[in-house]
Amino acid sequence: MPPLRPPRPPAAPPNPAVLQREAARLMLRLDELWKKSQTLAETARSRVSIGGLTRYRRFTRKVRDFFSLAATVEERLDALPPDLADQMLLALDRMHARMVLLFVETSAAFFSVFARARYLPLGTYEICGLELRGLMAIRAFLDDPRYDGERGQALRDETDRIAQLMRTTMERMPPLPDFGDQPSVGPRGAVNKPLKAPRPAPPAAPAGDSVPGVRQMSPDDFRE
Repeated sequence: MPPLRPPRPPAAPPNPAVLQREAARLMLRLDELWKKSQTLAETARSRVSIGGLTRYRRFTRKVRDFFSLAATVEERLDALPPDLADQMLLALDRMHARMVLLFVETSAAFFSVFARARYLPLGTYEICGLELRGLMAIRAFLDDPRYDGERGQALRDETDRIAQLMRTTMERMPPLPDFGDQPSVGPRGAVNKPLKAPRPAPPAAPAGDSVPGVRQMSPDDFRE
């Protein structure tokens, strides 16, 4: 029996010029994210005490957007011939290193002050736990060969110091109580017991029982 549909022709290879233009547009977007992150970093460093954690989170969200887009750009550049991709890969590496440096310096400046704050806002434990995960993800970048050498080692040491400041801050603030019915897992993997006991399941009605408020009908009801 012949196939219902003829086989599709193989897809044409992507045009290198089109990929290069697309990568160039994404690089411009990366530059915009870098500039926005710089502005947010200055705000987070200058105003730490009141609402500082919220401003720091705005900065880190922009940083995560940058690295997600940078991974996409790198995929596009890997598909290009070396003569078209080399210069753009070099520019991408420099932007990547600048953002790592900005993130580490901003986080170090922020938590060096925030960890000594007299009062911490509610939710500090949970927020710092999430930011600690993000810090560890960026810490993994520093194991790349591009960060070999004394400068890379200094960044790794500083990142480890920031992680310790985050953990110290979390130890000062207990986690929020869990008001749910089921246990939940906190940012550091601890299982939090719920304050409310699970609601008991309603008893199942025995078969044949009538529904309250509804009269059972018999065949006689349909006879005239």
